[in-house]
Amino acid sequence: MTPRKADAAGPLRILLADDHVTVRHGLKLLIDGQPDMKVVSEASDGDTAVQRAQELKPDVIVMDISMPGMNGLIATRTLKQLQPDAAIVTLTRHGDDAYLQELLRAGVSGYVLKQSAPAELLQAIRAAAAGGQYLDSALTARVTARLLGRANKARSRQWPSASARRTCSA
Repeated sequence: MTPRKADAAGPLRILLADDHVTVRHGLKLLIDGQPDMKVVSEASDGDTAVQRAQELKPDVIVMDISMPGMNGLIATRTLKQLQPDAAIVTLTRHGDDAYLQELLRAGVSGYVLKQSAPAELLQAIRAAAAGGQYLDSALTARVTARLLGRANKARSRQWPSASARRTCSA
């Protein structure tokens, strides 16, 4: 998929994959209410999501993790093998690091929590369609703190502390 924004070519084409009908209906109302987006298909499991993504080549796939049959993680991995440029936004209730890391490794363009404001999902869809990445703001602080903690530990191993440097230079 070539990154793009909604323009004269029409609104962004979105595929929804979630096993809950009510959730898909609400997402469709939210997305179709945007002037630059349109839901082109829905799937209730990973197998159907992969099939419809191959047939329709949507601009963005919004994928739940917990679905019957092929789950969202396996569907994401499968889609990225078949369509390496597919833009996939994970929409899930799972905020723990294990899911986040596995889905980022699988190649998702965005990770949004279902508990978050609808604007988070819309921003993630737009970012993914433009070829970017998006991480739910509820996760950003934790991920950043962890990365900085690792960076600070690595830096402290590389560079002696200021007091050690003063001692060495004296």
